[in-house]
Amino acid sequence: DIICAVNIQHNCLDSQCTDIQQQPVHQERIETSRTKATVKHKSTPKFFLNVYSVHNYAHIQHVVPDMLR
Repeated sequence: DIICAVNIQHNCLDSQCTDIQQQPVHQERIETSRTKATVKHKSTPKFFLNVYSVHNYAHIQHVVPDMLR
């Protein structure tokens, strides 16, 4: 059963995501000649958990280990 939703963000710093690649920019579903730099994320289990989510705090605090509080 799903109890609540949580917000997590990939931790690029500790995952050492440093590879930058150029992606084409699309405008109205058409690829343009412009590009934008994007980070190629490494597949790691390192994430930030938003433990201060007000509406889910009671549920989140039960699963976060004491050493991380």
